[in-house]
Amino acid sequence: MNIQENKLNESELELVFDLERSDIESDLQNSAKRISESVNIPGFRKGQATYDVVCRHIGGEAKVYEEALQRIVGKVLVKAMQDKKLETVGRPEISIQKMVPPFGVSFKAKIALMPHVELGDISKIKIKKADPKVEDADVQKVIDNLRQMRVKEAVVDRETKDADKVVLDFEIKREGVAIENGSAKDYPLVIGEKRFIPGFEEQIVGLKAGDTKKFELEFPKQYFEKNLAGKKAQFEVKVKQVFEIMVPDFDDEFAKQMGEYKSSKDLRAQIVENLKHERAREEKEKFEIGAMQELVKLSTIGALPESLVSEEVDKMIHELEHDVSSQSIKFDDYLSSIKKSKDDLKKDFHPKAEDRIKMMLVARAFGTAEIVKIDEKQVDDEIAVSKKAHANNPEMLAKFENAEYRDYLRNALTSRAIFAKLAKKIGNQD
Repeated sequence: MNIQENKLNESELELVFDLERSDIESDLQNSAKRISESVNIPGFRKGQATYDVVCRHIGGEAKVYEEALQRIVGKVLVKAMQDKKLETVGRPEISIQKMVPPFGVSFKAKIALMPHVELGDISKIKIKKADPKVEDADVQKVIDNLRQMRVKEAVVDRETKDADKVVLDFEIKREGVAIENGSAKDYPLVIGEKRFIPGFEEQIVGLKAGDTKKFELEFPKQYFEKNLAGKKAQFEVKVKQVFEIMVPDFDDEFAKQMGEYKSSKDLRAQIVENLKHERAREEKEKFEIGAMQELVKLSTIGALPESLVSEEVDKMIHELEHDVSSQSIKFDDYLSSIKKSKDDLKKDFHPKAEDRIKMMLVARAFGTAEIVKIDEKQVDDEIAVSKKAHANNPEMLAKFENAEYRDYLRNALTSRAIFAKLAKKIGNQD
C-alpha cells in the first residue's frame, strides 16, 4: 500500500491511497462470505460457497469489490489518520480513482484539518450578568394566557361581532377559477385574531348563522405565495355557527380552579416567582454565551476549512426549512416571499456559520484546557428524567435507548458544562 500526502492549503489535506490486491484480499474474501450468507447458491449452504463460486453466481467480481469498498476505504483511512496523528473535522470527501478487478483499489480522501486555537486571556473578559427583571406586562401576559385556556363558548343566534368565533365554509377564486388550497369546510375563525388577509374578518362581522356573502379582496403585495401577491380574488363564505367566547375574570374563584391557590393574589405571586426563575435562567444563558463570544474575540483561530463552513451552512438551511415547514408553509413559497434563492441564503448564512464554528472550536479548546468531562452517571440521570417525562410514549423511550442519542446527549451535556465553567471563572474575577 502506498499513501501520498498533498497539502492543499492551511486547512485541508489530500491523502492518495494506492492499494495492491494483496492489501484488500482479506476484505474481498469477507465481502464474498457476507454475500453468500444473504443469497441462495445451489449446492451450498449459506455462507459456505467459495469466492469464485460467489463471483460467478452474482455476475462477476466487480460486485464483491463494490460491497467491500466502503469497509476498505474506512479501515485504511482511519488507520492512516491515526498513524499520522491528524486532528480532523467533518467528513472526508472520498473520490475513487481506480477499482478494476482483479487489481487493487486507488482513491483520494480530502480531509479538513482541525484549526489550531490559541485561547485568549480570560482575565481580559469584562462582562456583567444582568439582574433578571419581571415587568407587570410580563405577568399580565401570563394571566391573559391562563384566562384564554379557560374560555367557554356558547352558540348564539345573532350577528357576528368582534371577538366572536365563527365556523364557516369558504372558497376563493381568481377570474372564476378556484385557487389551489383555497377552500375549506367548517373552518373555525376568531374575529380579531387577524389570521386571514386584511379585510376578510371585517366582511364576516354582521353576518348570522346561515348567511352567505360574496366579496372581493386584494392579497398583500408581500404575500408568501408569489402567484397571489398583490392580486385580487373573489371570496364566497357561508357562516354555519356563531359562538360567543366568554373569558373568565381573574379572581379568587379562578385561582382556586388553577390549583392549590386560596386567592388570585396567591396565584399572581406564583406567576411572578416562576417568571423570576425563567428570567434568571435566560440571563444565565445569555451571560454564558456572551462570555464565550468574548473569548472567541480574544483567541487566535487558524483558517477554517471551507468544507466545514459549507457543512454548517447546510445545517442552518435545514434548521430554517424545519422552522418554515412547522408553520405549514412550503419552503419554495417562503423563498419567493423574501425574494431569495437557496444560494442567496447560503451566501447570507456564510458569516454566521463561521461564527458558530469559531465558537465551537474555542469552546472545545477551553474544555480541553480545563479538563471538562461528563461522567456516564450524568448521562444516565438525564436519560432517566427524559424517560419519566415520556413514560407513555414507546417511540421516545426507544429513542432514549439508542447509542446515537446517548452520544448526542453526552456532547450536549459537555457543551453545557464548558459554557458554565467559563462563566464561573469570569464571575469569580469580580
